Order: sequence, then C-alpha cells, then structure tokens
Amino acid sequence: MIKHYSPIIELLKLQQDISRLLGDLSGEISGSTLQPTASWLPNVDLGESSKELIVKVEVPGIAADSLQIVFQEGYLHISGEKKQAVHHAKVHYLCLERSYGKFDRTIYLNASVDVNAAFARIQNGILTIILPKLSNRRRPERVIPIEVT
Repeated sequence: MIKHYSPIIELLKLQQDISRLLGDLSGEISGSTLQPTASWLPNVDLGESSKELIVKVEVPGIAADSLQIVFQEGYLHISGEKKQAVHHAKVHYLCLERSYGKFDRTIYLNASVDVNAAFARIQNGILTIILPKLSNRRRPERVIPIEVT
C-alpha cells in the first residue's frame, strides 16, 4: 500500500501560500518589487505498476548535481536547491512568482522495493525515480538444524 495523503505536506503548502501572500502584500504596501519565497516544495506524482513504483518530481531549472535522493527504512527523501536566476539591473520586475531555495520532500512508501536496482533520470524538468518492487517480499527461508544431546 502507498500512503497517498500527507497532512504535513498540505500544511507546508498552506504555509508557503500564506508567506507568498504576505510577501506580496508587504511589497505592494512598501512599493518595492515583489520577492520570491525563500523555500518551496516541488510537486510530486506517485504511481504504481505491478512491477515498480514511479515517483515524478517537478524540478525545473535544477541540475542533477543539486539533487539528492535517499531511500531509508521505507522513506524516500528527495532534497535539492533551486538557485535564484540572476536578474538584469536594467529590468524592473513587476512580479516574481517563481520559487527558489532549498527543498526537502519525504514520501513514505509502504512497499518492498529493490533499492539496488532503483534509478533516477531528469528530462524536461521532471525527475523520474523508478523503484522496482521485490517479487519475493520474504527473506530466504533457512532451516535451523536441531541438535540431539
């Protein structure tokens, strides 16, 4: 089974939206240009086939060497950093909506996967992580001999 809903993630998204709204309001009141939020959470799609789990993460503008993927004890931890683009001094931005900064996403996967066969790739700003399922969820059976004394 895969846990599809995380209230923590929803709360973090709400916090990000409120921070963005307050930043927008303070920028309008002070007359300054709007600043993007300091942290963000990329959107994630989680799929399952009979043979593998597929995780897709939106990471536009992030190089592979700025990402880290760790699987430990049923948790898939994805982290990275989206560096802010250099803005031209001659351009006066009216709105900056893209988010920059470090992010951390942790997804609980309630499935036995073969971590040694897992792989990831980036194409067109989408990080795709393939986690093959273990066909035999049990460990190999071992017969324990009985000694007669």
